[in-house]
Amino acid sequence: MKKKRISRRSFLWGVGGGAALTIGAPWVWKKRNVSAAPINEASLSAGAIFFVLNGGARTQCVFNGTIGSGTNPFGNIAGLTVPLSAVQQGSGLDDPAINAKLNLMTTVQHHNRTGNHGTGRTVACTGFEPSENKPGILTIVNSSFSFRDIPCVNIGNDTPTTDIGTEISSTFAPIKISSALNVNDITDALASTQVSPNEKARLDAFRYEMEDRFLRNTKYKEPADIPFFQKKAEEIAAQLNDDALDIRTNANMGQYTDGTPVGNGALRASFGVDGGGGGNDAGAKAMLAVRLRQLGCAGITISHSQNWDLHSNEISGLPPRAFDIGQAIGGLIDQLGRIPDPTVPGLTLLDTTVITVLTDFNRGNWAVGSGFNGGNGSDHLSNENKTAMQCIPIIGGGLPGGKVVGEVGGDGSPIGASPVYETRQVLATVLDLIGVPPERYFPGINPFTADLL
Repeated sequence: MKKKRISRRSFLWGVGGGAALTIGAPWVWKKRNVSAAPINEASLSAGAIFFVLNGGARTQCVFNGTIGSGTNPFGNIAGLTVPLSAVQQGSGLDDPAINAKLNLMTTVQHHNRTGNHGTGRTVACTGFEPSENKPGILTIVNSSFSFRDIPCVNIGNDTPTTDIGTEISSTFAPIKISSALNVNDITDALASTQVSPNEKARLDAFRYEMEDRFLRNTKYKEPADIPFFQKKAEEIAAQLNDDALDIRTNANMGQYTDGTPVGNGALRASFGVDGGGGGNDAGAKAMLAVRLRQLGCAGITISHSQNWDLHSNEISGLPPRAFDIGQAIGGLIDQLGRIPDPTVPGLTLLDTTVITVLTDFNRGNWAVGSGFNGGNGSDHLSNENKTAMQCIPIIGGGLPGGKVVGEVGGDGSPIGASPVYETRQVLATVLDLIGVPPERYFPGINPFTADLL
């Protein structure tokens, strides 16, 4: 099959208006003062990238440079707009221009109070306890942006959102690929399960029934149906046929704001990826995420291949993991910030992409003064505030950057009148920033968008 170069606009239908483009709140973009574009234009391009750190990452140590050794024994980097943990030295997040785009929410209280990994992962990816049987965040994004031709994508074998929450509705389930090198899995899975016109019509009817269940925010069980995006399988398979999606090639796709081509060679350098697609695993997946965002994909999860359940040897195991994530996030800020959004003049893809981190829960130590437990690691116990308080970055989406919200002390607990947020508020804020009314999925949960503005 002949390869063809494509623009992201060609992946979108209804450009310029239409009944399908009604999601979102116009005040969001106006208040952020990033564009005078109507919300339907922003909705065509808005999207989110979620890093999922399996096993419960000690996020205060990964990101927060405002706290002492009791909570972050790795030290900090001084003199930055957003103070960072010393484990981010040289990752790119310590570059002043990139650092100024960061926002840190240092007092996000994970409302998984059991210390159980499965419960924590479900809460992180859905906003609800497992018993509440709610859809994962990418299923919500898929449903909300169903006018797009590109479905949301989970990247990584360990992506918990593939198993928890997202498969509740196969109608809006994201597609899973095992690694950044397996983008062909998207097209192969779609092309190998073609259905008849009559079956497509039946699935269309079922899709709208399922969407009605979303809007009513009710529980439901996984139906025995293939994804609704299946009806577009042949079209998607043809359109995703581009050399630039193979991160090992030197192909170009799109242009930077200065008019130079966006080449895979430059992307690999930015994300710490070698010519064979190896090196920084999180960086390779983030590199593919850039390409998927260029093509109109509204939601991507990136599952880091390393486990963060570091009850021991965290003193040596956390720094390289944290560096990889920092380099991947820094690369996204740098690259998306220089690629123009093809549907909204004057904006970059960083303006219309929200980047954040999900994980099972935070961790802490109980060895006074050392910052580690007896095995040079950290632990998580039920109903402990200090292990519940996460430090979560939230970047892009038109946010100005440079904010550190909340304050924690040496034991990881909030100080004084510091605001305390919920995990599900992170998800609600992402939806708010990409133009999806969060109350549709998280009734009674307020996003913290205003605090970041």
